[in-house]
Amino acid sequence: MELRHKVMSALRWTAAARTLGQLVSWFITIYVIRLLSPVDYGLMAMAMVVISMLVLVNTLGLDAVLVQEKHLTEALRRAVFGQVILVNSLFFALVFLAAEPLARFYGEPAVAPVLQVLAFQFLLLIFETLPQSQLERELAFSRRAVVDLTTAIAGSVTTLLLALYGQEVWALVWGTLLTNLTRMIGLNLICRNLVRPSFSLAPLRGHLGFGGFVSADRSLWYLYTEADKFIGGKLLGSVSLGYYAVANQIAALPLSKISGLLNAIAFPAFSQTHLAQGQAKVRDYLLTSTRLLAIAAFPVCFGIAATAEALIACLLGEKWLPAAPLLVLLSAVLPLRLLSNVFPPLLWGIGRPRTSAGNFLLAAVLMPAAFLLGAQFGALGLAYAWLLAYPVVFLLNAARVCRAIDLGLGRYLATLLPAALSAALMGLAVTGLDRLLDLPQDGWSTLAILVAAGVVTYGVAILLLAKAHVAELFALVRA
Repeated sequence: MELRHKVMSALRWTAAARTLGQLVSWFITIYVIRLLSPVDYGLMAMAMVVISMLVLVNTLGLDAVLVQEKHLTEALRRAVFGQVILVNSLFFALVFLAAEPLARFYGEPAVAPVLQVLAFQFLLLIFETLPQSQLERELAFSRRAVVDLTTAIAGSVTTLLLALYGQEVWALVWGTLLTNLTRMIGLNLICRNLVRPSFSLAPLRGHLGFGGFVSADRSLWYLYTEADKFIGGKLLGSVSLGYYAVANQIAALPLSKISGLLNAIAFPAFSQTHLAQGQAKVRDYLLTSTRLLAIAAFPVCFGIAATAEALIACLLGEKWLPAAPLLVLLSAVLPLRLLSNVFPPLLWGIGRPRTSAGNFLLAAVLMPAAFLLGAQFGALGLAYAWLLAYPVVFLLNAARVCRAIDLGLGRYLATLLPAALSAALMGLAVTGLDRLLDLPQDGWSTLAILVAAGVVTYGVAILLLAKAHVAELFALVRA
């Protein structure tokens, strides 16, 4: 019961902080998109393909060791800190020196200085690993919630102010850097956990294998999720990539922080659950999290797809309307991408990083091949690659996860089916209403009518198909 209480407390604190922070950052993000151009977002997307890939492996997966290791020693913490210093210093130098060649690869000279400034975040990340891992190990998310909130607001406000002063892509660059600086300072203030580094590998024996699989896991995940931007940046140019990147950002906006919440809590929660209560309880947690995520993810994403044109026109302005058809396709597949975020922390938590890495290897082969084919048809082809290829990847990966915990695939899929069907009915109803009726010309009025129709349709459908799931969700909120 104590573990369940800690998990639920962590969930509530993290959700509250992220919700409050995102209510601010969503409005700011939308306003910033209105101020900036597709070129600005295209340049930033090109740069972040490289930066974000290295950020995922900047700890060599040893941060996961600090969370999962049952008997954590001072020698191990010192050795991990030493390796983090070496790796992040190397990444800083690598990105800084490779900026010009990468800019030539893209055919966009403006990418080079952007990469060089963003490289400095690796020097900040050195000091995040130990306090962040300790907070995750203890499920001490009430303190971290304050840092998350401060970080979200500080980064968003900085980006907005710079965009208002006409700094174009640099508004995004400096906003990102300040976000990292704020998080680094905040984590060290609430959890003073730094130690004198050791550069000996001896304490890491027996742990490098686990960390290696975690790093491979993260690298392969990034390869398949970001290959679309890498390929699009090379073949389509900054303008088309800008429309695609913004459509992807808007599609994920309402649920992106749910994904962040999962990444922050799921691994330590599954790890501690497996250690304390065994595999049966892990299965229960997977099914419960899937039911609750599906109830939220499918209606929001299908709703965005059904109202894409009105949504883009109202929120971003007419200059972004070419992103609307991209938004339809990307939103439709997003629920499966969100649900799959539970798989890696579950497999890491039960000590099966090899299985997780295998899942991502499969995706890293299939998805880039689909993107290369889709890019021949422009940005719309990239979006169709997600819609047609990713459901296949999801089913294959879900089957492997279910085998790892002795869970039938049919039982797993049954947990998300009611929400998916209800959201599909809602999407059809909203699309039909938009096409068949003479709705007001005012964009906001049209959007309000469509949203109201969607809420009512989904509410009725989900109560008919899965009333118990809805009651479970409300019970969680009340708790």
